[in-house]
Amino acid sequence: MAGSSLVTKSAHSGPGMSGGEAIEQLSLYAVETDFSTLPAEPIFHAKRILLDTLGTIMGGSIEKEATALADRVGRRDRGACTLIGHPLKANSLNAVLANGTAACWLDFDSGHRPPPGKPLLPAAHPPIHLVPAALAAAEMEGASGKELLAALIVGYDAGARIGMGCRVRNEIHPHGTHHNTSAAVAAARLMKAGKAQMASAIGLAVHLSMMPSFENAFQGGTIRNSYAAIGSALGFLAAQMAADGFTPERDSLGSVYGTVISPWLDPERMIEALGTRFEITLGFIKAYPMCRFGHPALEAAEELVHRYPVDPEQIEGVEVHTFGWAAALDERFPKSDLAAKFSVPWAVASMLVRKSAGADDFREAALNDERVRSVSARVTMKDDPVYTAMTPGKRPARVVVKMNDGRTFEYEVMGSSGGPDAPLSEEKFLAKFRSLADPVVGRRQAGAVVSLIAGLEDVKDIRELTGLCMPAGFVGAS
Repeated sequence: MAGSSLVTKSAHSGPGMSGGEAIEQLSLYAVETDFSTLPAEPIFHAKRILLDTLGTIMGGSIEKEATALADRVGRRDRGACTLIGHPLKANSLNAVLANGTAACWLDFDSGHRPPPGKPLLPAAHPPIHLVPAALAAAEMEGASGKELLAALIVGYDAGARIGMGCRVRNEIHPHGTHHNTSAAVAAARLMKAGKAQMASAIGLAVHLSMMPSFENAFQGGTIRNSYAAIGSALGFLAAQMAADGFTPERDSLGSVYGTVISPWLDPERMIEALGTRFEITLGFIKAYPMCRFGHPALEAAEELVHRYPVDPEQIEGVEVHTFGWAAALDERFPKSDLAAKFSVPWAVASMLVRKSAGADDFREAALNDERVRSVSARVTMKDDPVYTAMTPGKRPARVVVKMNDGRTFEYEVMGSSGGPDAPLSEEKFLAKFRSLADPVVGRRQAGAVVSLIAGLEDVKDIRELTGLCMPAGFVGAS
């Protein structure tokens, strides 16, 4: 019996291109793109996402669970790949798993624009899948800075374009889904894969996609912090398996992203302007360590405390008017650091009380701050249909603070900063990195990382960079 007769056909919206044909074109692009022909803009953004992701890995590496994982894998196998933020090394897959978990822990990692259409879907996060796998492959291969940058650019494109050409079901968290292919493409590129091997790596990574629960993130189950890490490791594994001769079905995209994980697939969208529009230039850098749906409300609250005399002890109530996805993040008393990152009331209350919403403001110690808890209890989330209708082009929020003496302060924003339309200033971008890296590797080494990435084209062996991402004085650092 023909196997195809047992499978529901994918819902293609394009007039004729199959997922298999899209993979062929993505593979050709991933293999044939030459660093010398790349424009300056994607190279600039590749450096930014590399630096930003290294910062989030360092910041997350000190969390107890991430430290325990790194210690377990580092002391067990003592491989050749760097466990960032630790005086340890591990084999490639374990390094990808440990570094990817740390990268996600603070929810401070950068991401890509959400797919077009209605309803608004969550943006995906290519770098936390891409960078851990690419660094491990680069270390194993002794790759140069130019080789790593090219791998990051084509890898980002592959996963982002598959994401833009499908509609991952609402119940599925996007970590560990289509950006597994970002990891696979970057790793395969660094492993010097040819076109056929690259196509196999993409198809295998598609087959190794996860379907993690989104509800888990709202509840604060910390397994969510390893979704992307496992996806990155699966992508790395797909690249290795392709090199070993494993093969996928002809149209893995149609089977997996046209029926199982997504009910809709448009392969033509995946290859639109391929090689001239670089998706890495269309991502965002997070200004706050929380779900980005909450950023507009947080930015509005930050403007309020800068503009008006908001005394948190005199607050009668707070209303947050915003779009549907953000309004759903309504838990007033998060029970874990992860749950706090999916709580708009907590984030807004932290800004109104502590005048900040940085990494420390979402850690478990901060969750016991009775001043913040008191204001969070008075935050009411309002799902505004007018704001929801503006998505995905805009993601508005309006924060209204009512004081006991009858005064009312309010501020409205139409979206959050960090994306192409409102990028973070260089000052804020570097301050974010230094706030995460300095406590882990020290000011001197953190500064050296910044300088090295700025001139990464001239680096002959990427291990010069990864050696700086371990605590000062480690004998294995270069």
